[in-house]
Amino acid sequence: MTTIVHSETDHAMPSGPLRVRKAGTGRALVHLHSAAGPRISKVIEALADHHTVHALFMPGFEGMPKHAGVKTLQSLADLVAAYIEKECGGECDVVGESFGGWIALWLAVLHPQRVGQLVLEAPAGLRANNKGGLPEDPQARLKALHAKPEQAPKEQRSEQVLLGNRKAMSEYTGGVAFDDSLAARLGEIKARTLVLMGTLDKVIPSESGQLLKARVPSSHLTYIWDAAHALEFDQPKRVSALMLDFLDRGESFLVRPASPAA
Repeated sequence: MTTIVHSETDHAMPSGPLRVRKAGTGRALVHLHSAAGPRISKVIEALADHHTVHALFMPGFEGMPKHAGVKTLQSLADLVAAYIEKECGGECDVVGESFGGWIALWLAVLHPQRVGQLVLEAPAGLRANNKGGLPEDPQARLKALHAKPEQAPKEQRSEQVLLGNRKAMSEYTGGVAFDDSLAARLGEIKARTLVLMGTLDKVIPSESGQLLKARVPSSHLTYIWDAAHALEFDQPKRVSALMLDFLDRGESFLVRPASPAA
């Protein structure tokens, strides 16, 4: 892997400034972060070896200001679409992690012309019967996110930033566990889609992945062994290998068992 240089820039959008962390070269790829906020993972490093990765900071996260008029997941999808049109040549591949996967799904429904291929990492928003979810207790939360909590990356951000991220996520989702409007429109998604789920994930139940596989026309579903919800941190090599194979091979991609972690 080459040394990856990350740069952060605030882009002027009609609704307000949008911070973007950019790295790599090649075909544009937009990465949409989880409710934890944008973080640099080994998966993003691997993607940036092959693509120009645009990691977007959603308004309200990491201390960034909210945008007037951007209050819902659909309006976040509109914002991402506008960024892709302006900065990514009008269309690119999209990776969405948990909360970011929820946004990515709305993006693919509302703006199909902006999404080339779609990768969803344990996407939120389709937790039927309120199953799953994150506990409030910090230690219980850590155990729910990671298969091996003792190996989780140490948090460097302040509690104020973390609380702000959780507040922003709650405001955008309205506390909804299952997005009925989205579920009804999954069949409209045209992008080739890869859905990744952790075998140990208790935050997003396996039924969410099965629902996506059943309703998204051109979709693949695979499970990452020995991973909980934070796929990019629990099993970065397996996740990277599957993502890059899917993004590089397109139509010829077939889900195969990932090689054991080194």
